Amino acid sequence: MCNQMFIIRYSEIGLKGEKSRRQMENILIQNIKSELERYNIFPEFKKSDGRIYIFTDSKLLYDILPRIFGIKSFSHAEEFKFRTIEEIVSITVSKFSGMISGKKFAVSAKRSGSHSFTSMDIEKILGDALYKYSAGVDLEHPDIRIYIEIRDNRFYLFTEKIEGPGGLPLKSEGKLLSLFSGGIDSPVATYMVMKRGSATDLLFCSLAHPVDTVQMLMAAKNLLDKYSIGYNAKIFIIDGSKLVTAISEHPDQMYTNIIFKKLLYEYAEYLCEKYGYNGMVTGESIGQVSSQTPQNLMLISEGIKYPVYRPLIGFDKEETINYSKSKSLFMNQSSAEFCSLFSKNPGIIVNHKDFYNEIKKFNVKDYMQELVEIDKNTIDDYIKSIKNKRFRGELDNVEFIDLRSRSDYENWHEPGAINLNLGEL
Repeated sequence: MCNQMFIIRYSEIGLKGEKSRRQMENILIQNIKSELERYNIFPEFKKSDGRIYIFTDSKLLYDILPRIFGIKSFSHAEEFKFRTIEEIVSITVSKFSGMISGKKFAVSAKRSGSHSFTSMDIEKILGDALYKYSAGVDLEHPDIRIYIEIRDNRFYLFTEKIEGPGGLPLKSEGKLLSLFSGGIDSPVATYMVMKRGSATDLLFCSLAHPVDTVQMLMAAKNLLDKYSIGYNAKIFIIDGSKLVTAISEHPDQMYTNIIFKKLLYEYAEYLCEKYGYNGMVTGESIGQVSSQTPQNLMLISEGIKYPVYRPLIGFDKEETINYSKSKSLFMNQSSAEFCSLFSKNPGIIVNHKDFYNEIKKFNVKDYMQELVEIDKNTIDDYIKSIKNKRFRGELDNVEFIDLRSRSDYENWHEPGAINLNLGEL
């Protein structure tokens, strides 16, 4: 008997108590199933001794499994039944004698169950049987490493272990709301809490809808399609343009960036309370911009009822970019810095009393209002609706100037808008 299948391994799940481990295993299986079903793949699953077995030979799993949180590694293997050690040797030699011809090899064995032999016995016996077909044994750097796992009356043969993302299964550790801009930092921060098992929705505050909204959605789609497997994440889009207008009327205001961030926290707090989130996530790191000094982060967080998680708090920009690239989150398109619409000389040292005198002038519900709520599965439709819609309204006699990069402008722009850089204004 022979079955083509994939062996899934995990690490942290195995450290949990029996009840938690069983729950996490089931969540992991459901997450894998949900993604496979999108491709009309409906395999049999089996759990045994800290392994999950998926009985399929679909090559799509090579793309899917490295993106599912909770998986430490996986292997494409063949399963065989046996009664004697001689059967193990015969089958293994028939499988690999041709493959190792002219190459150096090694055998790595693991075993569980009651047998008359040990793992080291198997390695030695198989090594001796295969030696004459090869160019010799190299235990450290073989051309081919043959893995064999023996479990009771079955054994599994494979030649590679492919790394997964690790972490905990998505949806196993509560629900969070990420303050998402679509730049470099927020996708990485969101990825990091998703990797820890938290189902994560996104909150985006548009300051120049629809231009910045389209850019954000492309970054969100890249993140969610790759990694939000098993969870249809929501995206809340709110309009903050009234705040831009109000602040522009006070050009000498030094606290504009911090006021904006404080109001965004307050809106996120409102959503946390409304939808039962366990906290909010940001891409902030100490000292990166004026609003992210320790003093200002403390000020912004003051009075917020829900925890604020900052996975990147100790990262520098280069570390964040490198991490983003390693997870295929880095977008080639530039992300416009719409926060630069605020003060050119933002306050780094903020007077607590002065700040609260200013913030009292702004009611979050007056300056940030919901535009739309969509989800991972409807991003494409919403982007299409934006690109097919004109936003001039009754402003047909007004000239639209698009200050983004040429590549972003060519990707999408308001019909009739002209593309300039700041130096041309």
